[in-house]
Amino acid sequence: MRQTDRQTDRQGRNSWLELLRIISMALITVNHFSGGEAWNYKGAGLGSVAVYQIYRPLGQVGVDIFVLITGYFMADKIDSDYTKSLKRAGKVWLESWFYSIVLFAFASLLLGKFSLSGLVKALLPVTFNAYWFVTAYVILVLLIPFINRVLVKLSKSDFLLLLIVFVFFAEVTPILGNNIFSLDKGFGDLLAVYLLGAYFKRFPVNFKAVYTWISVFVCYALMLISIVALEKLGGPRSNFTRFAYGIFPYIMAGGIFLTFVNKPTFTNKTINYLAGSVFATYLITANEYISSEIWTKWFDVTGVSSPILIVLLGLLITAFLVVVTIFIDKLRIWLFKILHVEQGLGKLIDWLNEKCISAFTKIG
Repeated sequence: MRQTDRQTDRQGRNSWLELLRIISMALITVNHFSGGEAWNYKGAGLGSVAVYQIYRPLGQVGVDIFVLITGYFMADKIDSDYTKSLKRAGKVWLESWFYSIVLFAFASLLLGKFSLSGLVKALLPVTFNAYWFVTAYVILVLLIPFINRVLVKLSKSDFLLLLIVFVFFAEVTPILGNNIFSLDKGFGDLLAVYLLGAYFKRFPVNFKAVYTWISVFVCYALMLISIVALEKLGGPRSNFTRFAYGIFPYIMAGGIFLTFVNKPTFTNKTINYLAGSVFATYLITANEYISSEIWTKWFDVTGVSSPILIVLLGLLITAFLVVVTIFIDKLRIWLFKILHVEQGLGKLIDWLNEKCISAFTKIG
């Protein structure tokens, strides 16, 4: 799809879901505020720990919302040509590669963080899992055409049964320490979320708003309580956020998504325009070379003692980072357009596809 086609498609999308896409990345970023700041837990009371970790339950919720939107938009797409999926995945890979390289160069030259292993990882961010979410998301995008061919044939009851099986193994058993099907952060989790988004598209669900928001707040409260309790009990650090992944954020994300998707459709070009670059917020703020600098140096608020101010600063810093990273990504898009980068990648994929078809034909 050409750049102008993609812009037209996004401009015509439901702006409630585009706004939700922006919110999802804001939730991931504010989660990093709670998790990345060098809080002093020694001697801290329950109230202080709760304030420090108040946004920690929201990270996986943001991830799940982003994938739910993908499932909702992509569930009815059955590509006749697999190059379309390759180009979708290639676009994600290209954006990730760009920020991986640029941020590694920045960290190497200005922060003294150069290493050969880091260079290799920066050059191949998906292969070496520089971003767990990007790696899992690229796998999902590549598999969507095959997944959808199965989903469109399922009845509502069969689809529900499939969801139950996936939710149990991807969202429940990892909390118990069983990561055979999915790690706390892995492809199995994203696939279970994608299936829920696809289900909402095929079989619309409309719960009463009051029940939806009750489920959202209950899940949030349970996650925050579990995080604080695990910290105060002094358990293994691997268990610190165990309940912030899995079934609770899955339910919470589903509730928030239903609230937005059931609103009357409207289109706002500004919202849709901004949403087109919000993925960069994750790629920049979650980069391993920059993330620690952001939270422990550039926006270190651990000296603030007021709980209310800490909470407000988390929101303000997050809003600032979202705006700045969107602006940065608009510059990247302009640069890519000038250099015809995406068109070049598209031509390369088309050429490779032709070669593969030719080779397969000869083998067959």
